[in-house]
This record gives sequence, structure tokens and C-alpha cells, in this order.
Amino acid sequence: MIKTRDDISKLTVTRMAIYYSALKKMLDDGETMCLSIQIGQHTGISPSIIRKDLSCFGEFGTKGVGYRIEFLLQWIGEILGYNTIWNTVVVGMGMPLLSINCYQNFLPPGFQITAVLDMNEQNHGVLLPELGLSIESLQNLESVVFNKQVSIGLVAVLPEQAQIVTDRLVAAGVTGIANFTQAQVIVPDNIALTQINAGPMISQLSYDLARPVPFLRSIV
Repeated sequence: MIKTRDDISKLTVTRMAIYYSALKKMLDDGETMCLSIQIGQHTGISPSIIRKDLSCFGEFGTKGVGYRIEFLLQWIGEILGYNTIWNTVVVGMGMPLLSINCYQNFLPPGFQITAVLDMNEQNHGVLLPELGLSIESLQNLESVVFNKQVSIGLVAVLPEQAQIVTDRLVAAGVTGIANFTQAQVIVPDNIALTQINAGPMISQLSYDLARPVPFLRSIV
């Protein structure tokens, strides 16, 4: 039975994005068919988890034969919304050009940075050649969201400013927020929110390196 979107865990969605990247690499390398074990070799994810994740959305492969890579890549792209253009605004504080270029490079297919706003007045007017944009003032936020039909806001300001900027983005009409600050922000139920904090994810690395974990015995 195929699950509804609300039934799918965030971890499953995250892994689907990883599968997409692996399949794209395999297709670029000239491969046309693959098994879950091969996807696992490219991603480090167990083949059983891969099959379970894919089954949440339907039947994509043939038992004993595997998956047609181009077909599976297309459908995962459909599932993740990669076939839609998502106009995106970056709101930052004193953001260096390197950081902005990094945002552009790691964004999934379909995400298009259409404006960069900076709270630091010294950066206003700085040209971003790779994006074909100039950094604008935060005062332009509402007009930018409206005129450029922005759907998604990337918040990269100081933690104490995160909620204020988020509230303005929501009020201006964005439907999705990616919060890159350490502060947790709150949005209405109808707004999609992703809190991006690398700390917990990188903690998995230190956990793996620290094993075996010493467990404390209870003292009676």
C-alpha cells in the first residue's frame, strides 16, 4: 500500500535525495540498469532500506532484474518536486560570496536563487556574477517576494534575527522556509519548514568513531 505524503518520514525523503544523486552519477557513467545493492554501494545505505523507501511510493523495479535507472531517476525527481522551478531568496547577514556560491551549488534541481538580501548595508550592490544578481537590502524583501514570485526563503542571519526574518518572509507570501541558523523558528501549519543544523548530523560521525560506547551501570 502506497503511503500518503504525510505518512512518509523525513529520513525517507532525505534518503530519496541521496538515491537521486547516486542514480544520476550512475546514468552519467553510462549505466542503464541497477540493483538495490548497487545503489547501496554508491550511498552506503542498506539495500533493504533502499527497497523499503522506494516501496513507499510504488513499484519501480522488476524482481531479479532491478531498476531501469533513467525511469527511476525521473520518478524520484517527480516525487521530490525537482521538475518544478522554485524561485528562492537568500536572506543573510554579512554573507561572503563563497557562502552564496555554496548555496547555489548544493541546492537540488529546480531551486533557483532569484534574489540575495543582506542585512549588512556594506554589501548592498555587490555583484554576484554566477547568479547574475546584485545583493539587495532587506528593505526590499516584500517587493522581491511579490515581484519575483518567490516560493522559498533561505534564512542565514544571526540566530536572534531568525524568527523576525522568517515572520517577514511568511507574511510576504513564501510557502517554504529553510532555516540555516542555530535558532529554532516557528511557522504556521501551512508553511513547509526545514531546520538545517549540521551539528546533529556530524555528531553521527563522532558517535561512530567513539564506539564501543561505554554504558554506565546503575548504582543501587
